[in-house]
Amino acid sequence: MPAVDVVLLPLCIGLSLLGVVVAVVLFLRGRRGRALQGLAFALAVTALYLVGLLRLVWDAVVAVVRWATGNVFDLTAWIGFGLLALSVVLWFVGRTLGRRSRRAAKAAPAGSAASKEVTGGKAAAGQPPAGRAPATTGGRQTKAAAPAQDDDMAEIEALLKSRGIQ
Repeated sequence: MPAVDVVLLPLCIGLSLLGVVVAVVLFLRGRRGRALQGLAFALAVTALYLVGLLRLVWDAVVAVVRWATGNVFDLTAWIGFGLLALSVVLWFVGRTLGRRSRRAAKAAPAGSAASKEVTGGKAAAGQPPAGRAPATTGGRQTKAAAPAQDDDMAEIEALLKSRGIQ
């Protein structure tokens, strides 16, 4: 029996028994779904051991630990970790800035075009927006000629009309 199996077999048995115990406790408490997940964990550990993948996982963990302990006091490794962290931060900052600039580029032309279309530029206070004549019949204004709306409401109205919502 190889030296790795001396460590892995008891580990596998212990984890499998722990999974079965947790599954039984959860089953008795009425949490059937979690009990099945505990049983699945117990079976997965045993299956990994029987297939040989648990040894592969063990070897990977040992290799990572050896690598980490070898790099703890190495100055060049710490500089490398710092550069790696900086590159990750720059990646996400660039991604965020790219999203913001795309949103701003989409919002600026659409919002300003809709505003100019509805209001015809800057309308004088108390004047109806350009392109809209007050509805009159014989010198009297009807209810349709309400007081001038502010720019925000005009933009919203134009947006709703452009989408077919009235």
